[in-house]
Amino acid sequence: MVQVLPMVEVICDTSFLLLLATKRIKNISNIETEIGTIDFVVPDLVVRELEGISSNNKKKVPFLKL
Repeated sequence: MVQVLPMVEVICDTSFLLLLATKRIKNISNIETEIGTIDFVVPDLVVRELEGISSNNKKKVPFLKL
C-alpha cells in the first residue's frame, strides 16, 4: 500500500528566509519524505521588507540582491 502524503504550505517570514540564506540546512531533502510535498509561500509584505533590507544594506548583506 502506498502512503499519500499531503501538500504542506509553509508561509515564510523575513527571519526564516534570512536564516535559509545564511545557514546550511542539513537533510533538507528528507523533509518531503517525512511530511509530504512542500509549497513555500512568501507574502508580498515579506518581499517588500526584503527589498528594503537589500537596498539599505548592500555592503553589509551581499547575499540580499533582489
